[in-house]
Amino acid sequence: MFTKLAEGDIFATLQPDIRCAGSRTAVLPDGSLICVWHECSGVGVNDFVPVAAYSKDGLQWSAPKPIWPELIGVQSLCMTVRPTADGRICLAGMSFRIDAPGEAWWSDELGAMKENQLAYAISEDGYAFPQPTCVDLPEYGAAEQPGGMLVDADGTMTMVYSPYPTIERRGETDTCCLMYVRSTDGGKTWQHAKVGCVPPPSLYAEAWIIRLSDGRLMTAAWQTASEDAPDQYFLSEDDGASFQGPFTMSFRGQTTALLPWKDGSVFVTYNQRKQAPAGVWLALARPDASGFNLIANEPVWTADVTTRSNSSGDFAEWTDYAFGEPQVTVLPDGTLLVCLWYEKGEKRGIRYVHLKITD
Repeated sequence: MFTKLAEGDIFATLQPDIRCAGSRTAVLPDGSLICVWHECSGVGVNDFVPVAAYSKDGLQWSAPKPIWPELIGVQSLCMTVRPTADGRICLAGMSFRIDAPGEAWWSDELGAMKENQLAYAISEDGYAFPQPTCVDLPEYGAAEQPGGMLVDADGTMTMVYSPYPTIERRGETDTCCLMYVRSTDGGKTWQHAKVGCVPPPSLYAEAWIIRLSDGRLMTAAWQTASEDAPDQYFLSEDDGASFQGPFTMSFRGQTTALLPWKDGSVFVTYNQRKQAPAGVWLALARPDASGFNLIANEPVWTADVTTRSNSSGDFAEWTDYAFGEPQVTVLPDGTLLVCLWYEKGEKRGIRYVHLKITD
């Protein structure tokens, strides 16, 4: 169903002190493309810098520039770019305080994340962004939030995140759920609820929320507490007042980035590190309460190795991954652009794959 038209680099470097992750693309109001990712000095180092590159056609890209150069070394930001339903461009994700150069944002020993906040910034054109606004978490914990923010046509802002234990351990955290937060007054106040509550052990990751073309809300995540459980999704037919699920997808993918498509269907980009060929896969499904209803599920980018040391690719080996965090965008001409971060030898950067949809 997906035919490759072109493949290339959005950005590539041999510099050992630049690591890239979290690449996402969006179509700007003027029809151009933006790709946003974050750079850091090393795997697990808490000094994330969001950068942006631009393109007219998705094939030739400008040199990346920091979005907020004045915040480098002051605020560590992981931000996902998404278009809004009211014609703007939104960056949203996580904001970490930087207490010491070279500090870690994650502890494998504790299985915990540094305390953080949600953050967002909305731009009219996608070229100039205001300073990020930070949002305190409604309950104690840290937020794992790679999916950005859903902004509806009436300006309603919605995010979901996975609650994580904190390195600081100043309180207990409920990790057996996703947290749903929403503002209907431009961020002045936020309401929250728990979604997908399950018995322990539980730790969700890579949560996204979208509005399907038929108006339903869909959120998805995967369970890091199990190496075998398929990815899960939840559906709301009452605009977030309640969610049905969890329902299971037809695969196990580390990262499940969502993009709504026509007739209530959804594109899901995900990493495949267990089933051959390893790499990035793209699925199309029409989910409902009866099942995921898979339409297509194909590899669109093949990795040379699963991890840099060619190990099993289990979640515990996340610092050794050689690729990850794919996402897909529908371009103005109806073709698709998949982006991902990768490392190959000394080279690392952001890769794109240009696809067309065929019958």
